[in-house]
Amino acid sequence: VVKLSSSGAIQWQKVLGGSTGCDFANAVLPTHDGGYIFIGHTDSYDGDVTSIAGERDVWLVKLSSSGDMQWQKTLGGTESDYAYSFQSTPDGGYIAAGYTYSNNGDVNGNHGDADMWVIKLNSNGTIQWQKALGGSNEEIGRSVLPTTDGGYIVAGSSRSNNGDVSGLRGDADMWVVKLSGSGVMQWQRALGGSSEEIARSIQLTPDGGYIVTGSTKSNDGDVSGNQGGLDVWTVKLS
Repeated sequence: VVKLSSSGAIQWQKVLGGSTGCDFANAVLPTHDGGYIFIGHTDSYDGDVTSIAGERDVWLVKLSSSGDMQWQKTLGGTESDYAYSFQSTPDGGYIAAGYTYSNNGDVNGNHGDADMWVIKLNSNGTIQWQKALGGSNEEIGRSVLPTTDGGYIVAGSSRSNNGDVSGLRGDADMWVVKLSGSGVMQWQRALGGSSEEIARSIQLTPDGGYIVTGSTKSNDGDVSGNQGGLDVWTVKLS
């Protein structure tokens, strides 16, 4: 973790983790107390990582304004659990999205293989609720945001056409899921063609809709104008 001045000079840096595995930070946020919080994943079980539930856990770390570790938590079950996206929520907590192979520990409701995992945390990193979303194949959450109605929107990818997923077009589709404030699924959309689509970012738009961007290998179904191979794909939703 590196703190830079406005001119790009390093003010402080911290190397965090353990000696036994790989430690990743995938998203970082400033906190209301002037510090920072980041989320990622770890498969270490020593050093700065005090416990791990399984093969790989989500890792949540709170830092002071000077980069000193104030607390850390590992979240997950006995299999591999990842977090990619992390946002502050209006209640002072956080929402995270990634994926999980677990169905124990902090995780319940896995539908099979990897599920999109959405985790609502309070300001201290305690889980308030979690949802494993998907079907019998692989789902990944790559971007999550609070919505203006107090809920959440999540974007990623799906390879299923059962469970929580319907309307799959091909190999893998962009998958967009709308959740209520308590994590109840309100609607879902599988977007794409006969090949592979992955959503990597979703944002709210001023008209109350969403803009999603990622990649596509298709040129059919919802996709037109592919230039060849893997293209950037941008989709505007109501």
